[in-house]
Amino acid sequence: MGHIGTIIEKYRQAIGMSRKELAEDICSEKYIYLIEKGERTPSVNLMNLIGERMGVYLFGFYAYIDCEDPVGVKEKMKLFHMCRINLDFEVLNNATEQAENMPDFKNKPWCFEIVLNKIYNMVFEEKKCAEALLQLETLIKEVKSYEVSDIFLVNAYTLMTTCALVTMDVDIARDAAIRAHEIIQNNYDIELYDQLLTKVTVNLMGALYSSNEMDDVIERGKELIRVKQSRDSYGKIHFIYMFMALAYYAKNQWDEAVICLKKAVYFLMADNKPVDVNFIALDGRFRAMLDDLSPYSEIIDYFRKEYRV
Repeated sequence: MGHIGTIIEKYRQAIGMSRKELAEDICSEKYIYLIEKGERTPSVNLMNLIGERMGVYLFGFYAYIDCEDPVGVKEKMKLFHMCRINLDFEVLNNATEQAENMPDFKNKPWCFEIVLNKIYNMVFEEKKCAEALLQLETLIKEVKSYEVSDIFLVNAYTLMTTCALVTMDVDIARDAAIRAHEIIQNNYDIELYDQLLTKVTVNLMGALYSSNEMDDVIERGKELIRVKQSRDSYGKIHFIYMFMALAYYAKNQWDEAVICLKKAVYFLMADNKPVDVNFIALDGRFRAMLDDLSPYSEIIDYFRKEYRV
């Protein structure tokens, strides 16, 4: 079992700080030495002071306390999370290759992160959603015996929702989306909470849409937009408007559908997200909606021609 002193020592060394510099006006240099060797346990107040001196939130390292390289693993995990949210697969694949050469990522539970990254690549780069769905089901069963993070489970269930929506396994999609939403709901301690909440809610909207629960899709979309506007956050907002447009279209409320679709394509083009466009275009219902609604809006028609949807 590791101890917090190991984290302090490794992080201190990583930023090039001496024990004397760390201890100044906080405690004795010898006490820092004893903490790092596991012979003393710092109080909460001392932990905060040491963390502030090094510019790091030390309590966030407890999940990595048994790692050989806790600083390196934590940095890789943060990069994994960002890449999964932003669908940045070039960076994710490079980071995964680097992680595979780190001893910690050869052990459980960290090796599960490597597996999940490769499934992400399988879904969004190779478009093998059916195969990925089977691998996700196996992975989720296996990780239940280990202490994996809430973020890992949210990502796994959200990706499962995405795969199931593509393969039209509606019940699986709905169940996975609800599980992800239950984990993240009001779980503000999760890193990158706002981005993950958007991702999870959008996937839930997709699952509800596939279950023909159109009113619920619209209400969840409106609520999420209110939350994002209150925080001046607009990441992935095109997906929200897209599912709202699809729901209104399914309800034959074309005026509302056109309004939402115009906003969706505007944000898609403004952010220049070809990966998102290609993924959305996999849904035949989206293409049918474009066929019907493009005559009612120049920007929708332009989007359709520009992206060859």
